[in-house]
Order: sequence, then C-alpha cells, then structure tokens
Amino acid sequence: MRFFIPAFVAVNSFFLFAYGESITYKVISTPGSNHTMGVVVNGKPYPLQPSKDIPILHSGSAPSGAYSYAKLDKGNSIVEKEPFERQLDQNATMTLNEFYNRTWNTQHITPLPTLLENLPTMHRIDTELHDNNEIPTIYISGNQDQINLMHSNTSLDTKVTVDMHFIKTTKITSLKGIQISLAGRSSKWMDKLSYGLKIPKGQDLFGYRRLKLRGLRADPSYIREILCFDMMKSMGLPVSGASYSRVIMNDTPIGLFLMIEAYKNPWYENEFNNGKKFKDGRGATYQGIGTVSDLSYFGDNITKYDGPYKSEEDPDKKGKSQSSGLDKVMSFTKFLSEAPTTTPDAVKVWNEHIDMESVIRSLVVEIVGGFSDGYLANADNYFLYDNLKEKRFTYLAADFDTTIGNTIVKLADQWSGNYSQYPGFSFRPLAQKMIQVPEFKSRFEQLLHNASQQLIDPKHTNPRIEDLVKMIRQDVDWDYSLPKMNSKPAIDPSMNPFMQAGSLPPPLYMGSIEDLMKRPLFDFDTAVNGPTNHISLPGVKEWFQHQSKAIQDYFAQHPPQ
Repeated sequence: MRFFIPAFVAVNSFFLFAYGESITYKVISTPGSNHTMGVVVNGKPYPLQPSKDIPILHSGSAPSGAYSYAKLDKGNSIVEKEPFERQLDQNATMTLNEFYNRTWNTQHITPLPTLLENLPTMHRIDTELHDNNEIPTIYISGNQDQINLMHSNTSLDTKVTVDMHFIKTTKITSLKGIQISLAGRSSKWMDKLSYGLKIPKGQDLFGYRRLKLRGLRADPSYIREILCFDMMKSMGLPVSGASYSRVIMNDTPIGLFLMIEAYKNPWYENEFNNGKKFKDGRGATYQGIGTVSDLSYFGDNITKYDGPYKSEEDPDKKGKSQSSGLDKVMSFTKFLSEAPTTTPDAVKVWNEHIDMESVIRSLVVEIVGGFSDGYLANADNYFLYDNLKEKRFTYLAADFDTTIGNTIVKLADQWSGNYSQYPGFSFRPLAQKMIQVPEFKSRFEQLLHNASQQLIDPKHTNPRIEDLVKMIRQDVDWDYSLPKMNSKPAIDPSMNPFMQAGSLPPPLYMGSIEDLMKRPLFDFDTAVNGPTNHISLPGVKEWFQHQSKAIQDYFAQHPPQ
C-alpha cells in the first residue's frame, strides 16, 4: 500500500500543507500598537502583515476554507475575533479588500425611480467614484501634529498636506500631496467634523479633484442627505454624486462619511461637457449665502451685492473675458424685478436669462425634500452658474444637511400640502415672479404633483431607505463608538445672531430651532422610522408619508392646470 505524506513549506512565517490551496486574505483594520491582524481558518490563526504604504491593509496567505479575521497578540494568540464566518467565492485565489467586523462586502441597493431625463445642457462623465453598492475606505496619512492642530482649533483655516489611498473592494487608488481642511460653517460646531479634499493638478480621483466628506452628525439617520442627492438625480438636475466612505487618518478611525463632489473645477467640465475643456471657457459660479441673498434687486450700486453674494468658483482664463463678476448677479436681480409674466414672449425672455427648467425642477425638490436651509426657506445654499455655452444662468442646489424634516422652519407649514404655504415661497422673488407666468406655474404644479406620486410616495422611498439602512447599520454603530475629533464642540445658539430670540428673519422658526437645540440624539431606528415626537426632526419615513399624502391631497382639491 502506498501512503501519501504531506510535506510542509514555510510561507510568511507559518506552515501550509503543500497540497492545500493557498489563499491571499486581505483585511482593513486598525488593531492598535499591541496587536496584529490575522485570519482564522478551521480554528487556527494565521498572522497577516500590514502593507508598507497602507498600514491599515493587512494581507497574507493561509489555507482555503470558511474564515474570520481576528486581532492577535505578540504570540499570535486570538485576542478578538469576528463573531461570524466568511465564505470564499468559488475559484477565488484571494479575497476582496475586506473591512474588519463587517458581515458583507457589497450589497444591492434599490434606486429611486427616474422621473425626468437629464437637462439637455448636462453631459456628465461616467465615473467610478461612486459605487453605491459598497463602502470604500479613505486612508489619510500625514503629519499627526498638523492634523491635531486642524482638529483642536476649528476657527483656524488649517490646511494639512497628506497622502490618500482610496480603497475599494477590488481597486486601490493612491494620491500624493492632497490638501485636507475642515469644511462647512455650522458643521464646525459639531463634535464630529466635516472635511474638504483638494487634489493637486496632475492627479484626480476618477475624474475629480475637489471632494467633501460630510460628517452627517446633525442627522442620526445618516440617510437624509443621500436621499436628497437621489431626488435631484431622479429629477434630471445637475448635482454631485454621493456615496458613503469610511475614513481613517493615520492610525485613528474617524467614522462614516458621505463623500460628495464640490462645485469646483473640474466639476463643471465633468457635469456639462463630458469632462472636456469648454471651447469658449467656463463662467463663474455665484453663491447666495443666506437670509438677504434672495435675489431681490438692491439697485444699481454693485457694492450692495458684495456680501450677500460671492463668487464661489471664478471663471477660467477664457471665461474671464466674458464675465463681469457680480454685475451679472445685479443684472439678473434687476431682470427679476421687471420680468414679464403674461406677455406672449415671457417664457422665451425668462429662459434667455436663466434655464427655467433647472429652477422649476430644483424648487420642486426643495419642497418634496424639505430643504429648510435652501433658497425658499433661508435664501441659502444655492448657486447661479454662468453657463457661457448657454449664455445664461443654470440654477444649482447644494448642501442638504437640513432636509427631510431636519428643519429650522415650521414643520407644519412644510407639511401643509399647499406649496404657496411652504416657508418662504410667498416672498422669495424668484418663486413669486415665476409662479405668475402661466406656463411656469403649470409646469411647476405638474412636476410637484408627479413627484408626490411617483418619487416620494413611501412605496417608492421605503425600498431605497430599507436597503440603505441595511447597508450602513454596522458602520453607524461603529461611527457612534468612535471618539470625536472636535474636543470642544460649540453647538450654541448664541454663536449665531439669527438664533437669538426676537431676531430670526422669516420664515426661520424659533420653536424648531429651540427644539433642535434640546432634542436628544435619537437612536438609528427611531431617526429612520419615527415617531420622534420632535418638531425639528421627524423620522425619515414619517417625512415622506406626511409630505407625499399632503401634496396629493392638495392637488386632489386643486388639480394642476
């Protein structure tokens, strides 16, 4: 009788049976200075080694089989192990880049319905930046003292040069000399901060050089912002893509973030011109920055527009020859004050100044999505892009953190169903003058009615919500458990003069703001499903249930013309 005796070979300082299939295992983790990472196969731990350039990515070989990742001590004994087993894909020779303690790598996420084709002016590149079926890891490495300085004093405009590795399940993209800084205004009051990333010329991340990492700290559901980006996309509007990312800086996990594109070069080329330079140049983008920047006409003194408006993105070299700065904003507000409403050429004249389809669609999303810090409610978080190719403005909405019931205006008015009662609608010049043009009113009402039935009705939103919740649940728990980088958060109404009693400009509502300041940090499921019993933050599903029904009930009594 002939016996087969297995031989042993040394691989990465441990033994494998020569006849056993060797698998490369890869896991992302920060085990700490006293531990290393390993993989446990058939009850036996095998050590993994950190990558030289990406020390949070550990890899090594071990036999095939059901496996779990583990933290090991210096003697390679198990200190902590994943409480579940993973299975290898058939015929796999290596795993994906997997994240420690996550039971999944990719998931199917139901999208919202598409209501409208993209605006004719849009020609967006096909990018791999946002894979909505997975959560990549952003690993940032740099001088820890500088990173600490950035976190320790949020009033400083600290910029830190770092390296970045964007780790997807099947691909790693590495970038050098990235500039990271804190982002946002009120977000700097939070204990968990938001960040801006600026990639130097000559490099990009799947076509983009300016990105934001949104901390999501004001939203215990973690899904309101991404749902607003979804709705903008569903309505065929120009808007950033959005997807979740895990962020680790040096050896410190920072948490779960929403990664979006900033409206900075080359976003405009990517959104409107297939990623190519504009033949006649790119125009400027002007931002309304709140309360008084509602497009009212201040007269012909240009200095009155400097402050309420600013150039968020300057024109490129070719565009400068066609741009006259805030003169264009002043001219547009003057047009609005005098714009025709009932003449036969009114629609044509309006569209010579601004793409009205971009306005109408955006205001529909503001209402169905409850933008309480947008143009209608606060004359804020909107942009006028000087589209030189079109020779007119394109309206852009941005910053969706106070949306879907996360509100600083009166929730009852948002839920009235009657769009004319929506906070701010009755006195914002763009909305009020627009609705006087019969063709625009008809288009707006029809789209609003359609959106209430075909976009925000719970039968459309709930599958998307439930898939998002399933995808991020483990990362939300992880995010809550992590130390926060801002050790001195200052969520204090006295820091903002508009939050002081008696000085709120309409339609901001002190009752909602006081409730926001006092409300507890809801658990994840309550924030998603409700009821919360708070007027500043209903559950996400609560919002859509109320808003869709209210608008449909209104139009049942007042059919769109």
